[in-house]
Amino acid sequence: MTDKRAHSISPQKLYGVPVGKMFYEGAPRLLEAGVMIPGLQIGDPRRIVVEAYPGVLARALIGRKSYKNDSRRKQTPALHKAREEILDKIKQGALKQHYDLKIAAPSSLADDPAGDSLDALLCAIQAAFAWQRRDHGYGEPPNSDPLEGWIADPLPEIL
Repeated sequence: MTDKRAHSISPQKLYGVPVGKMFYEGAPRLLEAGVMIPGLQIGDPRRIVVEAYPGVLARALIGRKSYKNDSRRKQTPALHKAREEILDKIKQGALKQHYDLKIAAPSSLADDPAGDSLDALLCAIQAAFAWQRRDHGYGEPPNSDPLEGWIADPLPEIL
């Protein structure tokens, strides 16, 4: 249910964005590392792992507009403008009410056409949101499926 609500890619996908391969590589490493994954894995309570998905937060800020592309020939001024819009909204306080965070970030984060720099900021915001709720299951939704897991703040209600 979380993937559907977040409009994320199936973890079984092996082509394009190979989420299945990422899961295959990452999951055993998390297990071996002994980290705690709230609602999924008991581990070292000093090392907490939550799943963040930057596209969820980006869509909450600018709708379904694309903001990045890995292919050099598909990197357009419109994508750059969308990254600037995301960053401007964040810096102007669009997340203050929902996340209770004030964000300061350099404008240069919008200059990365692959969007990795901006995605890192979006994931950090979602991780901070989860950390603020550490005494309440890190923000895990009450109806989350322990077989599926959950994305930190999968349905932001900020705009």
